[in-house]
Amino acid sequence: MKQRPGASALVVGAVSDVGRVRTGNEDAFIAEQSVFGVADGMGGHQAGEVASAIAVQMLRDRLAGGAASIELAEAAVVEANTAIFNGARDNAEQRGMGTTLTAMIVLADGDPIRQFVLLNVGDSRTYRVRGGQLRRITVDHSYVQELVATGHITEAEARTHPRRNIVTRALGIESTVRVDSWVLPFVKGDRYLLCSDGLVDEVADTEIAQIVATHNDAQDAAQALVDAANEHGGRDNVTVVVIDVLEGDVSPDDTADLDRDLVWSDPAA
Repeated sequence: MKQRPGASALVVGAVSDVGRVRTGNEDAFIAEQSVFGVADGMGGHQAGEVASAIAVQMLRDRLAGGAASIELAEAAVVEANTAIFNGARDNAEQRGMGTTLTAMIVLADGDPIRQFVLLNVGDSRTYRVRGGQLRRITVDHSYVQELVATGHITEAEARTHPRRNIVTRALGIESTVRVDSWVLPFVKGDRYLLCSDGLVDEVADTEIAQIVATHNDAQDAAQALVDAANEHGGRDNVTVVVIDVLEGDVSPDDTADLDRDLVWSDPAA
């Protein structure tokens, strides 16, 4: 799919695929005018796809026109967590279901500088490409990420670690959830990549960077990334949303500090 939301300020491409091993797709995505997200469900047959669908539908219902504030964007994710948790508690067939979520919402707060709020729970990821450099801008909530953070293993070792699929935070697992959030301005030329772990478990960041650099069209880039995951084995569902920013601030130069505009909304985080 391809869209030009927000008076052509953004161009979006999105692809979701079952992969080459699984028989059902527990991923879900949203790529609409002001809300973009990828959810990777867990919990076995049907339950995982129910959880991811609830998360995506909640974003659609609560944030379709954008978010008036960071707090309202976070509240939609918390509400999704409650709905999934209650569904798992009340339906024996859905016990233990949950989902990751990474999402970008256009802030509609009247600020003349257009901004996104980036939300993340779990190990689906958001990357940004600026000045030809690919950088992951979310932090995985996973067992192996904790090992990387404490220096016990490297990023390369994390990709093949036998416990790499253990998440330490997800929607629906507990009655409450903590949501990571950042505020990002629209910067002309930026490209964002939201994906489930079906991409990053199969395709290294260096290859992801090469693919997004050689496909200018957002939809083509999303399809090429999914194709690469399947070519590497396709052992999981894979979902990719690519967002190209056509209007906004101008980055000072191609070597601008990629962290210059990353701001945690929670000062205690």
